[in-house]
Amino acid sequence: MKLRFIDLFGAPGGMSLGMKMAGLQPVAVLDNFEEGLKTYGKNFPEVPEQNIVNADASEKDIVKIFQRQTGLRPDDVDVIVGGPPCQGFSTVGRVLISKLIKKGMRSGRKAEPRFIQDKRNNLYKTFVKFVKYYKPRCIVMENVQGMVSYRNGWAVKQIMDDFRNAGYPNIDNKILNAADYGAPQIRKRIFFIATRENKIKNIQPPPTHFVNSGLDRKQIDAGSHKYVTVMDAIGDLPYLSIPEKAKKIKEAIMEYKTDPTCDFQTWARKNSGKVDNNITRWHRDMDKEIFAKMKPGDKWADLSARDRKRIGYNDDSFNDKWKRLPKDRPSHTIVAHLQKDGYMFIHPTQDRTISVREAARLQSFPDSFVFCGGRGSQFRQVGNAVPPLLARAVGKTVLRILQS
Repeated sequence: MKLRFIDLFGAPGGMSLGMKMAGLQPVAVLDNFEEGLKTYGKNFPEVPEQNIVNADASEKDIVKIFQRQTGLRPDDVDVIVGGPPCQGFSTVGRVLISKLIKKGMRSGRKAEPRFIQDKRNNLYKTFVKFVKYYKPRCIVMENVQGMVSYRNGWAVKQIMDDFRNAGYPNIDNKILNAADYGAPQIRKRIFFIATRENKIKNIQPPPTHFVNSGLDRKQIDAGSHKYVTVMDAIGDLPYLSIPEKAKKIKEAIMEYKTDPTCDFQTWARKNSGKVDNNITRWHRDMDKEIFAKMKPGDKWADLSARDRKRIGYNDDSFNDKWKRLPKDRPSHTIVAHLQKDGYMFIHPTQDRTISVREAARLQSFPDSFVFCGGRGSQFRQVGNAVPPLLARAVGKTVLRILQS
């Protein structure tokens, strides 16, 4: 029997897809992002409709609400996964605390509440509540890499203490890079894995991909591959000539125009006879003119002073915003800000920003995974997701630990 898991903060389903590919079975999801949950339901038909829970995770009785709707009892859940947003260690939070201390309203480190008590971390507190109620055999929590550097690891240490106090004495954490597991993107995240009984020696999955400087004999013999590049990921997708302002969602479904040219493209196209979500945004003529001057890998600082002045942004505040994707290396991290603009993700060879499907490919979603909602919502869903190939590697680690 497959290990059953629930996915907290799980829309649109990147973590769930990876866990499913590893051999685990999704049984329920919780989120309050309606269109993201529609995407989840479309792509995980095996999860009953009542188990796709649209609710605010910060509600005081959220565990009871979830349990009543799904009917799931502790014996029905083997694993809990999720990535709760934690604001208590953010840069904004640190600046605010510093100001309060200067005003005499807080008095240094002792005035800092425990991580789980910090009101800014209510969603993390919800995650711990679910763990305490369902008592799964294993828990997997994913979060931003910045957690590690905050106050010399203060947040990481307290999270590990909280899980131990919840009955999970065996715990480890590692920063994992999605590119090391076949995703065409440099995306580093911290993962916590904890168990009640099974001992944990090392949660890091063996990397399957390596930087493009070349592989040694041992890596080749192990079946390893070079990093998947941007053009490996999206080079076979249909050409979008002029993004139109009034492009309709239904027009974003296209036929493949070429055969796959690499293993990643062959994998991405499996079980899909067409390209869905291939929609992008319109651009001003001036923007397209400037795009045409940028070489793959160029960024704002590489633009001429004249062009930067024409765009009209301040160099200090805008230095990292315009980026043309490289051709021969993985993308930089895909973000949910794609919902608002895509100028950090200019196509490497076409004078436009990337489409939803191209962003999904860079996140390692296969083409058979279709996103619901409007264009902006689709971009947000893609940017918020855990790369499925990274989640698959973590899922295999879970199986290894629980089957040992």
